[in-house]
Amino acid sequence: MKNNISLLVGLKNNLDYSINFYKTTRALYPYVEIVFVSYGSTDSTHEWLDGLNDPYLIYYYSAEQKTFSDTFNKCTELATKEYIVLAHNDMVLAPGFIESLEKELSPQKALAYTVVEPPIFSADERPNKIIKDFGSDLETIDVNGFQSFVHDSIIQTQPIPYPDGVSFFLCLNRDVLLKLGGFDPLFDPMFCEDDDIVLRLRLAAISFYIVKNAKAYHFVSKTSRSSEEYKDRTKAIEINSNRNFIRKWGFSTHAAIKSKYDIGFVVKAANTALLAKIEPYCTNIYTDGPVDEYINAEQANTAFNLSQRIKPYNAERTNDVIITFNGDSFTDDTYGAITHLNEIITRKANKKLNFFERLIGKNNFKFRRDILQINIRRYSPLEHTLIIRK
Repeated sequence: MKNNISLLVGLKNNLDYSINFYKTTRALYPYVEIVFVSYGSTDSTHEWLDGLNDPYLIYYYSAEQKTFSDTFNKCTELATKEYIVLAHNDMVLAPGFIESLEKELSPQKALAYTVVEPPIFSADERPNKIIKDFGSDLETIDVNGFQSFVHDSIIQTQPIPYPDGVSFFLCLNRDVLLKLGGFDPLFDPMFCEDDDIVLRLRLAAISFYIVKNAKAYHFVSKTSRSSEEYKDRTKAIEINSNRNFIRKWGFSTHAAIKSKYDIGFVVKAANTALLAKIEPYCTNIYTDGPVDEYINAEQANTAFNLSQRIKPYNAERTNDVIITFNGDSFTDDTYGAITHLNEIITRKANKKLNFFERLIGKNNFKFRRDILQINIRRYSPLEHTLIIRK
């Protein structure tokens, strides 16, 4: 074994799972570097870390409350190996996990390892996920059954190209992640940071592959959705994270076309409910409607400055794309068009403009969709400007 991989694990309470991850991992890999980072744990996690006498362990903790992204950015900063594995403490690694990944390492590859999970989120299908129940917690885990399954499912295969989908469970080059600026703390406290980093890696020409023989059992969400701290807030956190993803990229996590545009909405008769629907899908809104109520209610949910995003109706309109409509005529069909604007604009431009025109940016390109009057003042996709987190 080359021993050039660090295992990165964020901790937040749930000490029993941290202990189990550490013990089961050390039983397989006594000399592999493990990096633990804990922000804001209030159980005995920090004392436990101080009590570990392990020269191959790096750890950091703080009483501060930080995001999931901050936690793994700190892990990445502390790691000393060339490659890193992103993992959770509610996991059990299978024999051969590190060895299978090491065979395929490359700076231009992101390797998705295979997670085996009980049928909790079985509808959330991913090419690197297997639904197989070997227990839902530490009391019910069937380690022997899991290891037998792993042994019997070993296949002789090359890594499988992973053309689409999202997975946090990755092994990649540490320097690549650092050059991209790591995970984005915009998603506070968590969710969508994986969608964001995977998209940025793909835009940076990193190729994704699934390594079938690198398997880990994942209890699922013991430190996030199902944890005591977050279980009553999960839905609200997910909604806010998805809205912030759209604010950043201009499209949802499941968009078929991932192109970002600088869009300004010019809206007469906007009200608070309408602003809540449309604001994430643009760079600016120019409106004559009352905005203070919306800003006061929403600002706490985002790092974007909403007072800068929402401007007076007569303010100078500087955006590449200007979309004009009347709030009184807004319908569900209008909302459907707004949620797919990036796809609508891209497809229309591909039909109307030749390659050179798209490359240099084309002015005064207009069309209409539903009640939306769309003026492409400059055709300039911007998604590549977001690859590196600033």
